[in-house]
Amino acid sequence: MEDVTPGPTQVSGTALPKFEQLEDDPAVGRTPPVVVGTDLLTGEAVRIESQGRPMVVAFYAHWCPHCQAEVADLTEWLETNELPVGVDFFAVSVLEDPTRGNHPPEKWLHDEGWQHPVVADTPAMSVVDAFGLASVPYLVAIDAENAVVLRFAGNVGPTEIAAFFAALLEPSA
Repeated sequence: MEDVTPGPTQVSGTALPKFEQLEDDPAVGRTPPVVVGTDLLTGEAVRIESQGRPMVVAFYAHWCPHCQAEVADLTEWLETNELPVGVDFFAVSVLEDPTRGNHPPEKWLHDEGWQHPVVADTPAMSVVDAFGLASVPYLVAIDAENAVVLRFAGNVGPTEIAAFFAALLEPSA
């Protein structure tokens, strides 16, 4: 992996098609875009790209009640359960709006006790467009070979997120 300097969020690679349904998702098997930016919580550089390990990229909007519930549930779950070894977990703060609740998003995530790297989307919504986001919350699961295996929109919840992460570690049939 090349060195990354903290700075504005940048996206490279081919965009995934807009997410419309779980079944027959045209993004499955495709290589996801690469996102480079600065962690909103630590100020450190973040590169959202497969490093030969599975990863999950979660998209949350600070004002979205479903995202607020999801972040609270996942944070609580992760306090007592560990992220599976060998799975990377990133978040992207999207659809920022200073006139809506929980702004700024970094304060909201800090107050929730969020412990995973999170980058902000660009004002032009480059990350949203690159990952085919249709609504939030939104999750993209990527396997160790850097291929999308699943995209999901809506609340997952702590029990299902555990299965989501674990499925990434299972060998494909």
